[in-house]
Amino acid sequence: MEKWAIITLSKDGVTTARRLAKRLDDREVSIYTKEKYAGQHEKLIESDISTFFGEIMKEFPVIIAIMATGIVVRAVAPYLVHKAKDPGILVMDTKGEFVISLLSGHLGGANDCARLIEKRFGSRAVITTGTDVKGSMAVDILAQKINCEIADFTAAKDITAQVLNGERIGIFSEEKLDLKGIELPYNLVVCRDTKSLSDLSGLIHISSKLEDCDYGLPQVRLVPKNIIIGIGCRRNVPGSKILAKIEETFLSVGLDIRSIKLMATVSLKADEAGITEVCQILGARKVIIPDEMVKMVQNRFEGSDFVFQTTGMYAVSEPCGYVASGFGECLIEKKKLDGITLSVWRENNE
Repeated sequence: MEKWAIITLSKDGVTTARRLAKRLDDREVSIYTKEKYAGQHEKLIESDISTFFGEIMKEFPVIIAIMATGIVVRAVAPYLVHKAKDPGILVMDTKGEFVISLLSGHLGGANDCARLIEKRFGSRAVITTGTDVKGSMAVDILAQKINCEIADFTAAKDITAQVLNGERIGIFSEEKLDLKGIELPYNLVVCRDTKSLSDLSGLIHISSKLEDCDYGLPQVRLVPKNIIIGIGCRRNVPGSKILAKIEETFLSVGLDIRSIKLMATVSLKADEAGITEVCQILGARKVIIPDEMVKMVQNRFEGSDFVFQTTGMYAVSEPCGYVASGFGECLIEKKKLDGITLSVWRENNE
């Protein structure tokens, strides 16, 4: 359940916050206010408002501030990092008549949250991002919809400006691309091959390769999150060492590390701190493959008596990567790297 925070500094604001929270019963909503306005269900703001925002922005992906916009702007300004990392922040008046998507409208989801509040609570959603106003689509929204990372945010901004200006922009993917259910603007066209790029003003290139290809056009690369790592390691290997070996491995074959979606291992390594740390750094999910499943497929791969003595299975990284990828394509067979064993797979989307 997504966590939302509602912050207010007035009695009227608390009344509106309580009403709003009831309409958001499928979210985990916490209301914060000053002690003199708090009831038994509200949490207290015990510092100055700017310090409080700095703390709360680390915890909640969506924050609704029922107060003056100027207060919010000044309070959050020192803590802004990047549009890909900042939470979605919305501002509402104390009567709940308007809700403004203030920050991270696209990647932080503030625009969609404003629309949701408009639908459920009756507030008028105020959205000012150009592509939304014009009914078009920004590059970061497309990336979000097809589960990609943006390689260069400056390039993404430039291509989005071209889309907004009505220029013809191509989408060319080296990966299997699923656009089902995505309504593209009229000037975003899917290109099946590089021969059809000649009449374009810009390009959205989807690839997990590390290097950009030069197609003679302004372009931005989107990195699909479709790579799975199967991993095994000795006990207490530092996360920094695991990350360094992954970076080294990906660099050797020209793969972008941002394409990693999952890291898969066995139950014995479920609490391995180094693997957990690397997953957090890479924004990847740690998946534990049941021992029974590993044993069912381990005979497909080279086994080790030493690994069997340690884990009760003859192989770890390759069976785990194979299963977690949906029996996908092996890009890098098992590599033994000083106490760390890796294999790399492309997810099967069939």
